[in-house]
Amino acid sequence: MKLIHTADWHLGKNIEGHSRLEEQRLFLKDFINICEEEQADIIIIAGDIYDNYNPSAMAEQLFYDTLKQLSRNGDCMTVVIAGNHDNPERLVASGPLARDHGIVMAGTPNSVITPGMYGKNEITESDAGYIHAIIHGEEADILLVPFPSEKRLNEVYLDETEEETKKAASYSEKMSSLFGSLATHFHEDSIHLIASHLFVMKSVEDGSERSIQLGGSYMVGGEIFPENADYIALGHVHKPQKVPGCPKARYSGSPLPFNVRETSFDKQVIAVTLTAGSPC
Repeated sequence: MKLIHTADWHLGKNIEGHSRLEEQRLFLKDFINICEEEQADIIIIAGDIYDNYNPSAMAEQLFYDTLKQLSRNGDCMTVVIAGNHDNPERLVASGPLARDHGIVMAGTPNSVITPGMYGKNEITESDAGYIHAIIHGEEADILLVPFPSEKRLNEVYLDETEEETKKAASYSEKMSSLFGSLATHFHEDSIHLIASHLFVMKSVEDGSERSIQLGGSYMVGGEIFPENADYIALGHVHKPQKVPGCPKARYSGSPLPFNVRETSFDKQVIAVTLTAGSPC
């Protein structure tokens, strides 16, 4: 299975009154060509599709036009999760129409995706934050954890009957518990994927996201991720990099520089070849 991983498009971004939309349009034209050349089976867009909660009509049109072209008439499955800049409800509002093009959208960590055909591929099982997909005859378990704010995380982790000690658990402890619970869905003979939008400690920032947005109380360690994951596609940090303490996790980085510091390193998207039971 060939996977393409990207994130942090920030469509509609303005810098000191200068729109980046035309540059973003050029990137997306290149990205469509890359995915076509690679014949991607699945594309993961790991959050921060837009730059703010109320994107312009032009930014939304650019996004939907791109998704349609990435679909290859439903042959490719595209998985989209919300980042901290995205409005989860607005992002997934087009979900029912997107299904015909093989597009899966998750707005919050407790999102439940409806099973069924997504373009020419199929989701056969689902639960909060989890789908089991059959893509071109290959099976994949995908854990979907859009930006987990404290409030959204508690909606998954807690209920009114929980004991006080669980309510007092740290953010990192809750995230570790969440991933541990989600990993119980992994089938032995499937490819194991994770898509999330969060900040892992010791990752190099060097980007336009402020430290308080990246980290603060929302920092986690690389050890929270399940060891039996085959590939972990992350968004949030704009510098492409491997994740310290978790060799299977990658930040794809943002496709364009959004401040001067981001011009000091190359931009990229990531292509991954996966086979169940083998290193990617």
